[in-house]
Amino acid sequence: DEPTTALDVTIQAQILKLIEKLNKERDLAVIIITHDLGVVAEIADRVLVMYAGQVVEDATLDQIFYEPKHPYTWGLLGSLARLDQPRTARLAQIPGAPPSLLSPPPGCRFAPRCSHVFDECTELPPLEPRTGGMHLDRCWLDAGEKARHGGAREEQYG
Repeated sequence: DEPTTALDVTIQAQILKLIEKLNKERDLAVIIITHDLGVVAEIADRVLVMYAGQVVEDATLDQIFYEPKHPYTWGLLGSLARLDQPRTARLAQIPGAPPSLLSPPPGCRFAPRCSHVFDECTELPPLEPRTGGMHLDRCWLDAGEKARHGGAREEQYG
C-alpha cells in the first residue's frame, strides 16, 4: 500500500497497473499490505485478513467479498461506502477499540468487539477450512451461522 498511499487516483492506478504487469510478465508473487479494500479489489487474487496481528481469514478475492466467514471481515466490508445508499448515510462502525498488542486478549483478538462472541472465543481456533475448500478462517462459529451472517454483513455493525 505504501507505493500508492496519498497519491491521486490516476497515479495510484498507474502504479497498480505496473505492479500487475510485472507480476504477469515475470510470473512473480506479489504481497501487498494495505488497508484500502479498493486496492485489494483491483490487484489481489488471494487475501489474508488480519486483525491485531492475527490472521483471521485467508481466501480468494471473491470469497472475501462475497462469502466472508469471519465477523471482523463482515465489519470491514460493512464499513465500506455503498452506491446503493444515500450520500448522507453514515458508514457502519465496528464498536469498541482495538486491543493492546502489548497484552492482547487470549484466543481471538477480535472477541472483545465481536457481536457473536461466546465462551470458546477465549481459545484461539486454528486457521483451517471450516466450511470446505481452501477458504480458511479463525472463528468458532458454525458454518450455518457464517453463511447466514456473511450474506448480511452490512447489517452486522450498522
